[in-house]
Amino acid sequence: MIYNSYFYNTGQVVQKQRIHIISFQVPYPADYGGAIDVYYKAKALKESGYNVVLHTFAYGGRGYSNALREIADEVYIYKRNTGIMSLLSFMPYIVKSRDSKELLDNLLNDDAPILFEGAHTTYLLSSPLLKERKKLVRAHNIESDYYRYLAAASHSIPKKIFFILESWKLKLYEFRLQHADTIFAITAKDKEKLHRMCPSTDVELLPCFHNGTFGASTVKQRGRGDFILYNGNLSVEENIKAVLYLIEKVAPFTEGAHWIFAGSNPSERIMKAAGRIKGAEVIANPSHEEMQQLVHDAAANVLITFQATGIKLKLLNTLCNGGHCIVNDKMVEGSGLDHLCTIANKADEIIAAVNNLKEKKITQAEIEKRHAVLLEQYDNNRNIQIISRHL
Repeated sequence: MIYNSYFYNTGQVVQKQRIHIISFQVPYPADYGGAIDVYYKAKALKESGYNVVLHTFAYGGRGYSNALREIADEVYIYKRNTGIMSLLSFMPYIVKSRDSKELLDNLLNDDAPILFEGAHTTYLLSSPLLKERKKLVRAHNIESDYYRYLAAASHSIPKKIFFILESWKLKLYEFRLQHADTIFAITAKDKEKLHRMCPSTDVELLPCFHNGTFGASTVKQRGRGDFILYNGNLSVEENIKAVLYLIEKVAPFTEGAHWIFAGSNPSERIMKAAGRIKGAEVIANPSHEEMQQLVHDAAANVLITFQATGIKLKLLNTLCNGGHCIVNDKMVEGSGLDHLCTIANKADEIIAAVNNLKEKKITQAEIEKRHAVLLEQYDNNRNIQIISRHL
């Protein structure tokens, strides 16, 4: 049964299909991969005529924002159970800490479909009380793989132990995703893994959602800055490893180029390493507008990763709004976007690419090629239809 709500518009009653979205974290500001996908997916659903009910968990300094009403008709915010009992549970911490009776009660107020954003939010997926509901899961990663990579990247023994245990718990837990009617994979590679993991469940490729717009500036304005940019969440192990690699192995050899490392909550290791290198600057916690300006102005955007999990939303943003984009293979794996970037895997290859491109302006033809490819593969309006077919 589909639950229908009503709202009044110029005196007429308009019927809207209702959908619940459970987000692992408050998706605003939409300044990192998972939050970007959730925010713009919810926005696209609402703009397509759905009555969106957003359920989300507050932590990491994120709480209610009026901006959430732009993507949802109703917003419910819950507190995570981050105590020792969640940590000691055999269930993954990222799942157990999002157990909420209040959330269950709110879901039971109607019969609308439920979209679980990430394995993190699936504690209630197998609940007998939701057995008859249409349940969809968006897999942002193969989480057991992701946490194994985090363990390998971490320099902290306590964190490394936590990541290893969490990866093991997730490996045992992920088969429970079979309780979903449909699992939406974010890459073709993930789709194959999820199909093997849950062979009796429908698994479909759903490309990630993003801001859906291309920079309105002319090509002559892109890349006008005199700096090289790396951007990302500078507090997560994956990005810390990438930044330290660039600072130590690349930046000192790029013929005096000025480097900017911009993102949220830069770790102490990044701050210390950047302080030792001439021409390296860290910009902490820039606003969305400031970050977009940096991406737009950079002579070249360098985006590397050492773990090929999910898809990197900052890559899409850079291709939409920035100039030259230098990446390694793992950054574009499974995205189909490698031919739009300059591929450089080793330190000397990245150095050569930076030295070659920092004085070279991107062409109109390159920008038009990007737009054609991105509109074909990553169009929000088209991809929202994939979700609609399953509701």
